[in-house]
Amino acid sequence: MRLADLLAREDLRLTLVTGHEALEREIRRAYPTDLPDPRRYLEAGDLVLTSGVWYGAPSDCERFADALWASDAAGLVVGLIVLGELPEELVKACERRRLPLLLAAPDQSFGAITEAVTVEGFAAEQRRAERVRAQTLLDVLGQIPPGEVSAHLRLLGADPGLPTAAMAVTLTGRADYDLPEVLHEGLARKGRHLIVGGTPREAIVLVNGRASRKSLADELRGLAAERPGMSIAAGISEMAASVSQLGEALETARRGMESARGGPGPVSIMSVADIDSFDLLLATLPASVRRSFRDHLLGPVEEYDARHGSELLRTLDIFLETCGSWQRTADELYVHVNTLRYRMQRIEELTGRRMSSMRDRTDLYLALRSGREAQ
Repeated sequence: MRLADLLAREDLRLTLVTGHEALEREIRRAYPTDLPDPRRYLEAGDLVLTSGVWYGAPSDCERFADALWASDAAGLVVGLIVLGELPEELVKACERRRLPLLLAAPDQSFGAITEAVTVEGFAAEQRRAERVRAQTLLDVLGQIPPGEVSAHLRLLGADPGLPTAAMAVTLTGRADYDLPEVLHEGLARKGRHLIVGGTPREAIVLVNGRASRKSLADELRGLAAERPGMSIAAGISEMAASVSQLGEALETARRGMESARGGPGPVSIMSVADIDSFDLLLATLPASVRRSFRDHLLGPVEEYDARHGSELLRTLDIFLETCGSWQRTADELYVHVNTLRYRMQRIEELTGRRMSSMRDRTDLYLALRSGREAQ
């Protein structure tokens, strides 16, 4: 549970005094204490609740705040039944340490706040356990029979009879989010079930039920817009009508995510519906397929260049980029046209392809663009 989530709970009636920049901090547990220096009992991520019995002089605020800072506490909640009013020295001490300080309503018990944190913590543990079960399915999807996939889906609460989309999402910025948790929370809707796995920075989601590729893309954009500094790259498959198509859908989503990396804006999303160039089409193919295609066509040329220190591969690249212009290619390479013709003849011998054939030129161009990144 984040501090922001706790603050958003209207029933708890908490007021933020200072620490706006740290509201994304995760709360591990709620810990009530009135000890002047509770650091020996605190753990990282604790939300400390205090009535301020320890307060007697301004210097006490420094000591108390320093204990929380040293323990890496998530934040501090202060009740005013004992204090009457919030000491200005405590506010300043928290500001200096960038420690979030929240004020409890006068009639709000610490018990309600503690219960809210405990219940949410238990729910988070359940989600983590479900993520492990989900990852088991995602790891074998495409390798097991449809009947076993259906059984896994039912165990995870999904309906194998409903359409399912696959999403692959990765964080591309520096912001520190638990991506599976964010997606589980942000994409939950009535009429659908989410199966979420992955790591904190890269997640896989199966969306079972009411959804579409467009609606999921819109939801991802909205989700990122609501979270400061969040930027993502994502691939989304079309809705798979059958569990037998889920393995392919997952691969499509993963390749789409890779194609979306480095895209413009904080949210870059790619799907099969967005393919409008050969670069994107190639990116949807497995790296092993692209590597095999390139090696089969251009391997002999690369080996020749390595043995002789020649530039046949670069020559071929420039020749194809200039639409087969002999003079423009020769000028760019600073060689005589006769030298260029000799090189192209050698390339034809090594590849078994002819520059007079558009089909052969296309094959060679795509092999070049399959590129080293596929290896």
